[in-house]
Amino acid sequence: METAIIGPVFKDEAQAARLRAEAAFGASEVSPFLEQLDGQATALEIGCGTGLLLSELAKRFDAISFTGVEPIGPGFAQFADSLDTIEKVHTNIAFIRKRIEDVSSNRKFDLIFSINVFEHLDDWRRAMDICISMLKPGGKLVILCPNYNIPYESHFALPVVFGKSLTLKIFADTIRKIEEKLDARGLWQSLNFIKASQVKRFCAQKGYDCDFDRAIMARMLDRLEVDTEFRKRQSALARSAVLANRLGAGRLFEYLPERFGAYMKIVVRSAG
Repeated sequence: METAIIGPVFKDEAQAARLRAEAAFGASEVSPFLEQLDGQATALEIGCGTGLLLSELAKRFDAISFTGVEPIGPGFAQFADSLDTIEKVHTNIAFIRKRIEDVSSNRKFDLIFSINVFEHLDDWRRAMDICISMLKPGGKLVILCPNYNIPYESHFALPVVFGKSLTLKIFADTIRKIEEKLDARGLWQSLNFIKASQVKRFCAQKGYDCDFDRAIMARMLDRLEVDTEFRKRQSALARSAVLANRLGAGRLFEYLPERFGAYMKIVVRSAG
């Protein structure tokens, strides 16, 4: 069931429904980690966008101090006003209006999380290093984002044909129309096509304690059944994916290597 999330009023109701559905999904994935923290805990969201997710979490976990990092980059400039609105309403939310790659802080957090943002970062490896440096001993970094080991681009619901450049050449008109419809010019350019295999290799090289939640694909397929906004955006694959899920495909992903899932959830733990 989707969580009702109250936030800024958007002119486009279709966009508002999409954003609230995304925030509800994020809340369902992050809340179990917040439930494990005490009342003096601190949490940081990387790329908080409109702030809708932080707004919901701040209401639900009102003793926790939340910080959101959001530079309002290409493709998301229309969200700027909502951060000001949310910051005025919630005393336990503060925003840092910078890229995570540019954040320098001595403050430490019990939990750092990021929902559908790491695929937009200029340098996700540097971002991960910065996040790990800001964790308290025993803290956790939770990242959810698409996995481009699978040749499918979920923002545009398009197949990836031998990489980003050729895909753009083939689907340039479709990509342009979708960016205009979403008022998100620059969205395609912002994508870095992060891969699960790259993340796993990077964490091994750095010595980070990294786990992939292989059950995330089952939950994503289940989401297609109940989240009408999500199903509408993935209409190109939704019908066949729902059928496959009913036949048990979702559970199969729990036994496959993480590179075979179109979506990934990564939990990185700090030392201590």
